[in-house]
Amino acid sequence: MMDSYIYIIDDLAFFLTGILFLYLFVLSTASHFKHITYPKAQKKYRCAILIRESSPLPDLYGKESPYEFITYSDLYQGINSLDKEHYDLALILPDTARTLSPQLLDKIYDAYDAGIQAIQLHTLVKGCKGFRFKFRVMRDEIKNSLYRAGNTQFGLSSNLLGTNMAIDLAWLQKNLKSSKTNIERKLLRQNIYIDYLPEAIVYCESYPPSPYRKRPRKMISYLLPSLLEGNWSFLNRIMQLLIPSPLKLCIFVGIYALLMTAYNWTSSLGWWSILFGLFIVYSLAIPDYLVEDKKKKKHSIWRKKHLNSELKKTPV
Repeated sequence: MMDSYIYIIDDLAFFLTGILFLYLFVLSTASHFKHITYPKAQKKYRCAILIRESSPLPDLYGKESPYEFITYSDLYQGINSLDKEHYDLALILPDTARTLSPQLLDKIYDAYDAGIQAIQLHTLVKGCKGFRFKFRVMRDEIKNSLYRAGNTQFGLSSNLLGTNMAIDLAWLQKNLKSSKTNIERKLLRQNIYIDYLPEAIVYCESYPPSPYRKRPRKMISYLLPSLLEGNWSFLNRIMQLLIPSPLKLCIFVGIYALLMTAYNWTSSLGWWSILFGLFIVYSLAIPDYLVEDKKKKKHSIWRKKHLNSELKKTPV
């Protein structure tokens, strides 16, 4: 009798984990497709770049910079102080931002001209060393591949980091109630598409903190309403909140596979296959610049030429 319960639980766990593996595999594979290239903007736009008063960006770029930096001490006040007649977009950057990729604003304007109201830029941290730092970079790039680049390939909204993002100023002033307002949740609830521009890069010296507090329980409470409304981007975002991190998922599957091997090795073969498949999925999600062995890079599955070309011409 006990054996029957164990096998039922094992079958259910294997089925759910298998569905999750297939979902991640599809997103990881899709992230390798080139992002849509928007036509050149047909009119001129203006973007206010919001930075904290302590940010060194104005000094780094100088007075001749094409960027319009607006300093603030309170994000809510800083956004609401902007003139909608003068600016079309607000670009929110963290204190840790140090370099902007060439033609970053042009890429933002092209997407905005095509009707995109919210844009997540590519955050790339450079300069720190050590295994812990490299592991975090790899983890964040996996998230970029799966939950940003992968999402947008299927017409679903990108996950929003909370910073390094450009948003329509009129919408932002109307919906931002305080500096801690969850902008991502507001956008998703209104079914506003969030795009991800992997080649529009903001280089940071360390990881930028999110300007607002994210409450997973609050997001999960919208699971049923989003399903009934057919808001697939919001539903997809909520489901992704429930997915464990790559490390936790691999540890869980590995431990379960070991336990099943000790109990009945023939029943463990499927779990070892899923674990091996997860390694492939997460390897596919790692961009080429993180693979240090140049000899292997020529024939590896990590190649992402469209991103590498941007990294090469971007000064750091």
